[in-house]
Amino acid sequence: MPASTGDAATHRALASESRRALLAFLRRRRGPVDAAEASQAVGLQRNTARVHLDVLVAAGLVTRRVEERTVPGRPRVLYETPRRPAGPDRSVSGTPYQELARVLADQLTGLPNARSEAIRAGRRWAAALDSTPLPQTCLSPSEAVQLVTGILEGLGFDAEAVPPADPDRILLHRCPFAEVARENRAVICGIHLGMLRATFERLETTLAVDGLDPFVTDDPLLCVVRLSHKMDEGAQPRRGSQAKPARRSP
Repeated sequence: MPASTGDAATHRALASESRRALLAFLRRRRGPVDAAEASQAVGLQRNTARVHLDVLVAAGLVTRRVEERTVPGRPRVLYETPRRPAGPDRSVSGTPYQELARVLADQLTGLPNARSEAIRAGRRWAAALDSTPLPQTCLSPSEAVQLVTGILEGLGFDAEAVPPADPDRILLHRCPFAEVARENRAVICGIHLGMLRATFERLETTLAVDGLDPFVTDDPLLCVVRLSHKMDEGAQPRRGSQAKPARRSP
């Protein structure tokens, strides 16, 4: 599937509150479930949940398989989020894109205001990714982070919201540009920061991106996106917690 087609499918899939709820349930569940169990978990009718699940499957956010049975009976159709391999899959490393990314990063690095230009490039990237309209309804912080982590997953990142119920951080356990970022951290991480800021600004949500802490740990890789609540008139924003190595939520 071409990258632009995949991005559009991801945006369409995550534009629905019901599909975001189903995807969040499957990520917490970390195991296969059928449509009946998924529908009960998020308060939908089974057939409605099945339709939404199939949209998530088409976008590549969920996998579907038929249950293997050793006893008589109709096998169930099971859904789950894709298993993430231990290694750095979906990386530009070892591909022609690695050299292209390195050349572009070197070009920006030579500018006197390299970081600012990188952030501007990231904002343009976010606009290019926004090939379909993002939800125009007001999103809770957890809903907004679910949508953005889904976009990041589609780009090859391994993203996790922490804490899940009221996130103030997004943990990046994998970066498809990690090798190039180690050589040109200000540029590559600046591009990612600009993309994330622009994406959150397009959403109707109280959250904003406060900063990006790259390579908090290197092995295993961990980068931390810090979130904060936008300033209300006469109120102070709640800052994201300080970046530190964190274990995955159980």
